[in-house]
Amino acid sequence: MSEAADEHEDVRMGMAVAKGVGLGLPIALVALTLVVKLITGQDLPDSFATSVIPGTLLGVFFGGFAGMVKTMD
Repeated sequence: MSEAADEHEDVRMGMAVAKGVGLGLPIALVALTLVVKLITGQDLPDSFATSVIPGTLLGVFFGGFAGMVKTMD
């Protein structure tokens, strides 16, 4: 492959990963906040505070993974 084609593939992969993270992050935060609220009985702000770090990690990981898989041939 030429250098221009490699650069095009890198840009395509980066955009797909960014879109995946942009979609996965809020979904993971909301879902994990609701699960923590249901399991622990905490109020919503405390549930959000409990789930913000794990929700961010899950959303970025799975969103990036989904974006990468989307670009595979």
